[in-house]
Amino acid sequence: MTATAQVETTVEGTLDHVLYVNEENGYAVAVVKTYAGRGDSRTVTIVGSLAGLEIGSAIRARGRFEKHPRFGEQFKVEDCETLRPAGAFALERYLAAEIHGVGPSLARRIAEHFGDDLREVLNHAPERMREVNGVGPVVASRIAAAWKDSSGLRDLIVFLRGHGIGAAHARRIHQRYGNDSLERVRRDPYVLARTIHGIGFRTADMVAAKLGIPKNSIERARAAVRFLLERMAAEGHVYVPREYLEWQFQSGLEISADWVPRALEELAAGGEVVVEKTDEHLAVYLAELHAAEVNVGRRLRALSAGRPMAPQVAERALKKAGKAGSLTLSTEQMRALKTALSSAVTVITGGPGTGKTTILRSLLAALVEAGLKPTLAAPTGRAARRLQDATGREARTIHRLLEYSPETQGFVRDERFPLRTNYLIVDEASMMDLELASSMLSALVPNCSLVLVGDRDQLPSVGPGSVLKDVIASDLVPVVQLREVYRQARESRIIANAHGLNRGYFPDVSNDPDGDFFFIERAAPEEVLATIKQLVHERLVGKFGVRAPGDIQVLTPMNRGPLGTQALNRELQQLLNPAGRGIRAGEREIREGDRVIQLRNDYEKGIFNGSIGRVGAVDVERGRVTVAFEEGHADYDQSELDELGLGYAISVHKSQGSQYPAVIVPVHPSHYLMLRRNLLYTAITRAERVCVLVGTKAALQQAVRNQDERRRASRLAERLRID
Repeated sequence: MTATAQVETTVEGTLDHVLYVNEENGYAVAVVKTYAGRGDSRTVTIVGSLAGLEIGSAIRARGRFEKHPRFGEQFKVEDCETLRPAGAFALERYLAAEIHGVGPSLARRIAEHFGDDLREVLNHAPERMREVNGVGPVVASRIAAAWKDSSGLRDLIVFLRGHGIGAAHARRIHQRYGNDSLERVRRDPYVLARTIHGIGFRTADMVAAKLGIPKNSIERARAAVRFLLERMAAEGHVYVPREYLEWQFQSGLEISADWVPRALEELAAGGEVVVEKTDEHLAVYLAELHAAEVNVGRRLRALSAGRPMAPQVAERALKKAGKAGSLTLSTEQMRALKTALSSAVTVITGGPGTGKTTILRSLLAALVEAGLKPTLAAPTGRAARRLQDATGREARTIHRLLEYSPETQGFVRDERFPLRTNYLIVDEASMMDLELASSMLSALVPNCSLVLVGDRDQLPSVGPGSVLKDVIASDLVPVVQLREVYRQARESRIIANAHGLNRGYFPDVSNDPDGDFFFIERAAPEEVLATIKQLVHERLVGKFGVRAPGDIQVLTPMNRGPLGTQALNRELQQLLNPAGRGIRAGEREIREGDRVIQLRNDYEKGIFNGSIGRVGAVDVERGRVTVAFEEGHADYDQSELDELGLGYAISVHKSQGSQYPAVIVPVHPSHYLMLRRNLLYTAITRAERVCVLVGTKAALQQAVRNQDERRRASRLAERLRID
């Protein structure tokens, strides 16, 4: 952030509302209302570590005013203290937000009139509301009726508002726990982090501290174990060694490691975690991930032992497929086709240009000859559409294939109501995470044949597990590795460089003007950024079949840093969509016309992690955003905006299974921790027509040399090897 710092000063006022909280480090953005001598007020945006502050508290903050280039003047807090607790203010906020006809101004007059007696008046003498100027009989009776509501939602909202948690979250809690919600939260505030999306461990931990729950307590230890397991699952790991939990307890959460065994024992007894002994350590799983891993192992082994196609039928189908179309299959492709026809489960893997699509077309012709009606699927909407375009046959996402039901919050298709198919082909199988694979396999009939097609050299799935790599490593099923790059593909420098990169060769950066692969050398981060903006806005548009900036996708290895998704999206949004009507969502603003990305699976909306959309409308008053995705339209209210991120620049991981006309990739030393061969390979192979790398040759060389794939903690391959 470029900012102009001023001298140290002090701000005193009331903490009015919180705009953003980082659950990992406690950094927050909040608004303080300050009062001048004549009762005039103004608002100040404060930023910094604000843990422990309640909405409505009178506070004194010491720090400096800074000028943020996008958000304007902000007060950077160095130290902060509470001058007066927030009780009456929480009630004021409740009256203003939850009772029709009582706005902020009237709610403030009510709170000022009754002061600390406000709750007592509401409980026992609500008719006294008429004492306040502007409260007529209708409004007074409405306040009295709302306050007498015995549902428990009222007190829950008041309690949570005092801790900076909004009414939308309170309603979600109330829907789940009913009239006992407040008591449930008081008894175990960590239930907020376990069951309510958008409330993390750090927020729940803050509430727990205010309720007097000690740092070293079994309640906090149990919650910390779940927090750490969920955080590691978000990074792709299926389980965590117990030693990791003990280390994190001491180094990251200030809890004695002695609490880990008891916390695991109680969580295991409650069915929340599973602890398994391995040769090296105790493996700790979230129960749902353990169940998924065991299920995938059991069902894949059962499928692989199933009855394949009769040899004579397979031979006849093979001959038919070999004659289908205008292309002659190579020896390698014929071997892949024969394996897929003669095996119950097959893996076909290969990089770009190795003929996977040709094999799929031939396989489909062969299956029709054999009297079978194969089903085609892929993990994402984009991948499914590409598969459908390539084969000319219907292809669906695995989620849609399994028919998610919002009523049961699960898939309709399972072992009791299986898919009506005896042959399933899954493309882009490297993107399939463990839980999705488990659900899919549960929905297959016992003798269904399965073909997994994908690129083993790509990054693993966004969700936990590395299913395709684990299946290949297990040696349970036949694997056909396609290595030959065909003539037309060899003419593409994108494809040639991708394959060379996999073998450890430095890419060809000769920048042939008639080519499709370019490297622009820039050293300083601001120079890389300036070049990316030029490429997106001017230099690529109208060339290589790129019609508009919307055809260009920036892919970057990291989310943070000067060339991470967050910084790039701020700059690109300001460049490409500077004036759209917007709504603030944390540290960012989402505007009409913005390109956005879905950040988690939302089964009720039918929008899944990694889907790219365009914001159609922003309703600032109602706090709602409408987004058009390829899968359909979806509406988001204010509390759901954490599901969306700006999509002008996305992580390489989120780009899997997608192809874009043009791809720009910053390759810079600031990405040091993430510069790996398979990450760069995945980024390059997302480009259809042109790929441009911007950065330093030293950083590019580091990515080529670094083969560390950051192996995920998974025991699926072991389970598949069991005799």
